[in-house]
Amino acid sequence: MATNSDANSISIFALLDAFRRRKMFVIVPTLLITAGFVLYAYVQPTRYRAAALLGAEQVAPPDYLKRAAPGPINMGDQLWKVREIVFSPSVLESAAKEMKIYHGVSGKLPAQVLDEIKTDINIKLDGEHTFQLAYDGLDRYDAMNVTNKLAELVVQEASASHEQKDEAAESVINDQLSRLKKSLERQGQQLQDYKAQVAHALPDHIDYNLRQAQELQFRNESLATKIAEEEAKRTAIQKQIGDLEAKGVLDQPIVSEKTPAETKLDELRIAESELETRYTPDHPDVIKAKRQIAELEREIASQPRKKRSEPSPTYLKYLELRSELDGIRQRVDAYKQDQKNLSAEIAKVSGVIEATPQHERVIEDMRREYDVGESQFHELLNKQLDSKLAQGLASAGSGITLSIIESAALPTAPYSPQRGRLLLMGLVAGLGLGVALTFVLEQNDTTFGTVDDFQAFTALPILGVIPNFGRKAKGRTKGEGPRSPIITVSEPDSVTAEQYRLLALKVQQQCEAANLKVVLVTSSAGAEGKSLTAINMATVLAGTVQGKVLLIDADMRKPRINEYCGVSVPAGKGFHDLLRNADDTLDKYVQKVKGDIYIIPGAVPSSNPVAALSSPKTRVVLDRLRQNFAMIIIDAPPTLPIADSHILSGLSDKVLFVVRARHTPRELFQHAVESFDVGNVLGAVLNDVDYHRSRYAYAYEYYKKAA
Repeated sequence: MATNSDANSISIFALLDAFRRRKMFVIVPTLLITAGFVLYAYVQPTRYRAAALLGAEQVAPPDYLKRAAPGPINMGDQLWKVREIVFSPSVLESAAKEMKIYHGVSGKLPAQVLDEIKTDINIKLDGEHTFQLAYDGLDRYDAMNVTNKLAELVVQEASASHEQKDEAAESVINDQLSRLKKSLERQGQQLQDYKAQVAHALPDHIDYNLRQAQELQFRNESLATKIAEEEAKRTAIQKQIGDLEAKGVLDQPIVSEKTPAETKLDELRIAESELETRYTPDHPDVIKAKRQIAELEREIASQPRKKRSEPSPTYLKYLELRSELDGIRQRVDAYKQDQKNLSAEIAKVSGVIEATPQHERVIEDMRREYDVGESQFHELLNKQLDSKLAQGLASAGSGITLSIIESAALPTAPYSPQRGRLLLMGLVAGLGLGVALTFVLEQNDTTFGTVDDFQAFTALPILGVIPNFGRKAKGRTKGEGPRSPIITVSEPDSVTAEQYRLLALKVQQQCEAANLKVVLVTSSAGAEGKSLTAINMATVLAGTVQGKVLLIDADMRKPRINEYCGVSVPAGKGFHDLLRNADDTLDKYVQKVKGDIYIIPGAVPSSNPVAALSSPKTRVVLDRLRQNFAMIIIDAPPTLPIADSHILSGLSDKVLFVVRARHTPRELFQHAVESFDVGNVLGAVLNDVDYHRSRYAYAYEYYKKAA
């Protein structure tokens, strides 16, 4: 049922209405806070302020000292220096003794006295090169004397402190220069030592190391190729040997064996052929092998030859292959050993190359640290020179000087408290707090103030907007007594009576269109005007409906219909009694009252009424009443606290909700409506609306004047 809308729309009209309704939340804080400010203003003692004007002047230095001359005057920096001088204990004590109360006092003043004086001193900029030094005191002569003394001491102390700072700065710079010089020497030596340790891994040797790594890799690949070739030869020879052995080469007659010298000669020849594959003919190992072969050949030639049978060519081929296979084995082993040595050299060179970036970072860090120290060293050298030049600048009478432009005069009027301003501040603060409280309360107020608020929150139709009628009607005098709650009878020409008639007309039209008779009037909680709405609506319907109109007070916990109608309830003749005696004659319980309406008053039962309402007799009673009355209005209890209304809604044709303006919270109303069947809800009545403050008030007033 609820729509997405802002709970409290903000407009000029809404703000004015909020201030009218919550005027006490604005008036009371304003009065209290203003009174507090006024009391504070008149309790504060009268104080006087004296101010002296000081200036900073820059003197042009000679040409040879222009480098050390200060830049343009920065009054912000000068103010900090002035504050340090003014708030020093010696200056404060000297200025305090200018006051009458401490004049002639010997010795040091208490720290508390100096702190109090410090809080009364004010320093602020007055111009591009000037500033104001002021002091607030209870006595105007004390204010003038203390201010002038402070100004005089500031000028003196500023000149003395400048000289001391130059000397202190020079001493600090000299110490720093000495430490930096030693640090630079140590860092330079560390850098040289590190370079010497990793000379081959320095970035300068990276090209040489890369070329060496490539060369070693090429040699390694060449060895791998040779090994592959020899392995291929070995495989081919082994195959040939296998073929010869399969043909029975080993089964031939064994010839006489070779002599040891001949066997050794064969080995030397095999070794020579292996060396020739690895080295050039001029290599020492090759030359040595040839010399040994020549000597052995001469030795064999000198020995007598044994007669032996010549082996077959196949066997000779077999021996040649075996010899060649043995040579291949020796060469492969030699190649693999060389390859192993090359792999170690490659790993070593690769490690050097990989370590180069790390060594480079270390050297860069050391060089960067050295460069930073060197930069600081040169900067300190410049500062040392500037310090010496500054001393010359001071001796030459140039730089920045402070002077008193205008001494403090005797105050003629109090400076504080500014009572008029405090009064205005209190008034503004009070109004601001009141407005803030009103705004917070309005933002937290979830009740419906106007018809627009209700329609923005829910799509439930509004059948009636009932103005409040607590004010006296036109023509009523003070002594006429209280107004009758049945406004449609007591004041039929009032705006409120017209709105009740409009409500009754809408209800009648919808009921007649759907052939409905029983309308339940309820609300979310108590004190929302549902009983008054039911009475006045029934009164109007009694004059417009063809037939009799019955009003039932079904609120058996707090019945109010008999009180509003001014009738008494005979014992045992209430609505609860009728439910208990459903077959009894209706005339015993129905009463006719002014306005031509019939009512069944309520009665407080001795037990919980839920049991009686839940009984089938309730439906029987309502069916009998439908047969005897054209329209039945049931004044039911509130919805949320108890279950009575939910039971009665199931026995009624439609439910009419009464919502009281500025009373019923949105959440409570939404929860109450959601507990009913949407199709069974006829609509809502917005009750107790203050139409005098609404934007539609002119329409009501026009009608009243016309009437």
